[in-house]
Amino acid sequence: MSGDVYIIEFTNIDNPRIIQRLRVHRSAVLHLVYEQYGRYLLTGSDDGHVFIMDPRPSVEFNLLGHVLIDGLIMSISCNTPTKNGDTKVVVTSNPSPKDAKIEAAHKIIQFDISKDFIKDFSNDYFVSLKRDLKDEVLNRMNLNFAIPSYGAAVGPDKLIYAVSYNHKRLCKILLPDEPPKKENNKASYLQPMVELPGHELTGGKVLLSPHQKWLATCSPDGKVHVRTLEALERSVSVHAHSFRQGGVRSMVFSSDSMYLITCGERDSTLSCYKWNLTSAGKNKVASAVEMFRTINSALTGVRKKEDELISNMSDWMPSMSRPASRPHSVIEKDTQELSEKQKAVQNDEIYSTPTPVPSSDATWLELQELEAIKEEDKQYADMKKELRTEIRDLRRTIQTMMKKNEILPDIEKLGHHEFNLDVEEQQRMQADGDAEVEEIRTNIEFENLAKVYLRDVIRRNCWDSMVVKGRSLKAFHILLEVTNYPMRARKGDEMEELKYVTKQREIEIAEAQARKEITESQSQPGTSSGERDDRDVDDESEEGDGKEQPSTIGSLGAMYGGGSELFYSQFELHTRQQKQNQIVLLKDAIHRIKTAFNKEFDDVYKMKEMEIARIKEKNVRIRKIMEDLSSKDSVWQPEWTIDEKPERLLQVDDGEVKVERYISPEQQAKLDEEQKLEEERRLREKGDNARERALDMMMGGVLEVKKEDELKKDIPLPAFMTKSQEEWSEDEKKAAAEYEKKVKELNEEREKYRKTLEAELKKVQTTLADTTANFDDKLSDLFQRKIKTEMVINQEELKIVRLQYSLLQEEELGTKEAEFTRKLKSRQTKKSGSQTAVSGAKKESEQFRDTYDILVAEDKVLDRVFKREFADVPASQVDQLYKLFKRRPRGRRLAAELSMDVVATGNPYGDRPLSPRQQLSNMIKGLHELDDESHMPEGVELAVWQRMCEARKSKLESEQNVKQKALVMADMNAFLQKRQEEDENWKVDIEELTDCLNRLQEEKLRFMCNLEIQFLLKQGQVEVEPGPFIYDHTDSILIHRGVVEDLNATIRQLGEQKITAMTESKDFRKGIHVLEWEHKKNLMQIEDLMNKARDIQSLKVSRELQKYLNDADHESKKQQEIGKLEETLDLQDRHHEKNMGERKDTISQLRHTIRKKERDNHKLMRELQELNVTVAERKHINAVNADKHADSGAEKRMHDIVQRRKLVDLAKAQAQEVAVLRAEVERLRMRTFPALVQVEH
Repeated sequence: MSGDVYIIEFTNIDNPRIIQRLRVHRSAVLHLVYEQYGRYLLTGSDDGHVFIMDPRPSVEFNLLGHVLIDGLIMSISCNTPTKNGDTKVVVTSNPSPKDAKIEAAHKIIQFDISKDFIKDFSNDYFVSLKRDLKDEVLNRMNLNFAIPSYGAAVGPDKLIYAVSYNHKRLCKILLPDEPPKKENNKASYLQPMVELPGHELTGGKVLLSPHQKWLATCSPDGKVHVRTLEALERSVSVHAHSFRQGGVRSMVFSSDSMYLITCGERDSTLSCYKWNLTSAGKNKVASAVEMFRTINSALTGVRKKEDELISNMSDWMPSMSRPASRPHSVIEKDTQELSEKQKAVQNDEIYSTPTPVPSSDATWLELQELEAIKEEDKQYADMKKELRTEIRDLRRTIQTMMKKNEILPDIEKLGHHEFNLDVEEQQRMQADGDAEVEEIRTNIEFENLAKVYLRDVIRRNCWDSMVVKGRSLKAFHILLEVTNYPMRARKGDEMEELKYVTKQREIEIAEAQARKEITESQSQPGTSSGERDDRDVDDESEEGDGKEQPSTIGSLGAMYGGGSELFYSQFELHTRQQKQNQIVLLKDAIHRIKTAFNKEFDDVYKMKEMEIARIKEKNVRIRKIMEDLSSKDSVWQPEWTIDEKPERLLQVDDGEVKVERYISPEQQAKLDEEQKLEEERRLREKGDNARERALDMMMGGVLEVKKEDELKKDIPLPAFMTKSQEEWSEDEKKAAAEYEKKVKELNEEREKYRKTLEAELKKVQTTLADTTANFDDKLSDLFQRKIKTEMVINQEELKIVRLQYSLLQEEELGTKEAEFTRKLKSRQTKKSGSQTAVSGAKKESEQFRDTYDILVAEDKVLDRVFKREFADVPASQVDQLYKLFKRRPRGRRLAAELSMDVVATGNPYGDRPLSPRQQLSNMIKGLHELDDESHMPEGVELAVWQRMCEARKSKLESEQNVKQKALVMADMNAFLQKRQEEDENWKVDIEELTDCLNRLQEEKLRFMCNLEIQFLLKQGQVEVEPGPFIYDHTDSILIHRGVVEDLNATIRQLGEQKITAMTESKDFRKGIHVLEWEHKKNLMQIEDLMNKARDIQSLKVSRELQKYLNDADHESKKQQEIGKLEETLDLQDRHHEKNMGERKDTISQLRHTIRKKERDNHKLMRELQELNVTVAERKHINAVNADKHADSGAEKRMHDIVQRRKLVDLAKAQAQEVAVLRAEVERLRMRTFPALVQVEH
């Protein structure tokens, strides 16, 4: 990790030795790449430098220069097409490895090292003495990956091979011939020409073989893929390392490309793989070996020369680069340099920076930088000395000026920043300041312009376009605010749509009415006109009675100006057109509701304008009265707020602008001229004015003498009253008495006038309070109206939202139906095509099966006729010949099976599979070997043998033909089976789509019939008997009221018929029961009469009975008793009526008392409200003036009040306890002593 490059000699492989160490980088060397012919060695690290080195020992491993790379170097690759050609180098990098989320390379840096680079090497190649190479020398191009990639290998024909980050695919990229005009334009992003399957994990490296024909890639998945550039789509893979250990870190080909060496990431394993070549593979490797031999022969002479030089070089030892003593650290150097600099400044000497000395571990680039500094010091030594001398003299002068500035007065002192002698810097700062001011001014102008535009847009859209401006109304004495409805003018298309819907709805209503009349006239043809008119009147009355109520309409819009006869009933909204028309009508209803409320709002608004004008008029008199009364109380004057007068927002008063107004010279001249004219007019008016002088002399400057002005005047004190009373004469005493009388009368007049003014003031204030309170009541009513209007608008909007949601659901169902229909048609089309294909395949299969059966039959015939064809041959020979007839060449069949195994393995370098014709040819070739006479049995004639061979050949050809046809037959059956399965799948899909379409149509029909109705129910009204709460209403159904009424009418008619039948049955049964009852009655009367007869026979005559029988006037006595009882009842009735009259009088008195108490309570309530208002005002005034009138005794008084209140509560509690104790004592006393109570009878 030191950044050193070690040169190791491997002339003796058993004893390698280090001969040189080069300090190239400050950090670890990440990339080390040799050019194919050994001319250059390229190194790279994370410091952004690629160093080019001449690796020959004869030049002592000279570092030629370096190339600056932006970002972290990800890979370095070079390619030299021919021995004497230019070397093309490609470096990939990541510009921001710390910030980027993707660790792959984004940039491509491509440059060329010419073949004569070392021969023509000079200092003109460098940008500076740091030996950084110029872009023109290297023909450098800065390009970008269109897709971030890992690794890069440059190949022939300006091609790059890399592994993409996102797709993990191998990309083939073509380098441009000319560099792009701009570094990051579209042309600089290279798109892949070809993308091929890559590894399973992101990351990896790409390597090109030395003979430039094989491409190897590795990845953290642990696999290595090798491909040929001619056939990149085929690859040979080997699992080199485990992906759990990080996979493959790096890999390298041997010089002859016969070996591939890989190194693991974390498994500490180095693997070497050798090609296991087939006959075809050896031919492909020959080019790699030939390339190796060519390069080896080309480098033989150079290698021999360099080996002799390197063998004479001594071994490198670590002590050779170790410093003799410990070097000074950076901190020690900086501290020492700072102390020397301060010492030179204190001594007023010229300080020269010491020449830097390289550190012991300095890199080659740091050494070059130090050499550049030394060369610059030598070149500009005299100039630096002169500049240092001038700076020293200038420092002395400035120090002298600063010392003089310290002793100057504060007003003459200069700031330290003014001693800055850099005029250019001052000018630059001034220019920057002016530019910044100009930029700020421009930005402010643009911001103001944007705000003006925004203001115009807001005013146009939110104010000018509003037919009814939005405003509010506030109450005078309560916290209440009511706003109106801002409304825009309805557009032309909206009005046209409303007009069209209205006309259409009127036509529908007229058409429905006409159809109803026609239907009724056809159903009752024999009815007279008078009866028809009576029936029409009855029908109209019934219709009027059956008109829809707000509960079924779903809103109270008709009560607030939104009613219309054009509305559809909620039970009739089935079609899409009806719902759209209903939405238009509902929007128009909302507009009419808002218009009606705005009209009421405008009336109340005008009322407030009149009230404010009246208050202003009354306040003039109130101020006059307060002025006469010398009262300092404020006068209440209500003002319009911004919410009530929103147009004031569009007007800017001078008082709203807090900054001083800018007046241009022209405006100032105009103001001066107006001021001059005003001054001249005022001077003219101050001249001799005869009218004003005469008015002042005769009437005191006024035309009318007012009483209040006279009362304000005091009676002049007589001059003698300044003397003592003893010196007064009689006339003076009378004058003094007259003066006192006049003063007394004046004071009485003043007091009377003051009381009159106070009464008038109270009356005016009371009148204003009453009128403003009445307005507040009106505004409260308007507020209640606004709440109900909002409720109605929300009801109408809820209906609109429900209708729109229903339209969306209907549209969704229509879209689903169209999609299912489209899919069904597509499936049916494919099904018909599939069915045609199945029938065609089945027909061809049957035809081919007939041919196949014929061939199989012919093949069996050949087997059966064999013995008949050799009937002239002995039976023993026939058996031997039949066995040989059945024999087949086995070696050829094994080779065919092996070839099929090769095909199954998928080896791209294996032999191609044999065709049926080639297999038959191979079998016939093998059969020629069996036809040799050496295989002929003994005793068999040659002609017989040849005839058997011909039969065997025919049999073999027939068998091969049958096998070939069997394979074709199997393929045709598989094809037919596949087509039948596809046809069955299409059939299943069609059935599923048909079911879905049917279900969707049922759902659509159910949706059209299952309407969602909005009801308006009274709050607290019980519509359903209490019971278990129903959560799910999906199974519920809503039936129209007319259907229920018709059903009830039918039920009522059937019920009446049943009641009639039951009444007849009841009457019949009643007759039977009456006869039975009369029969029983007669029987009981007979029994009763028999009992009476028995009683009469057995009755004993007593005295009372005799008296009753003997007394002829018994009834008169009974009447007398009855009379007495009636008199008693009359007396009790009169007594009861008297008591009732007394009770009624008492009740009337109590009601009178209650009404009086209610009036008193109402009066007290009003006084209480006024007192509450007064208390609130006083409380507010005390809260405002609390800080001004702080009373130190307030807390003490509050404490006394609280203490007194507690004592009162305690006294009340004790009094209650005493009362309870007294009652208890009285109760105990009553229990102890008996009491005499008078009993009333």
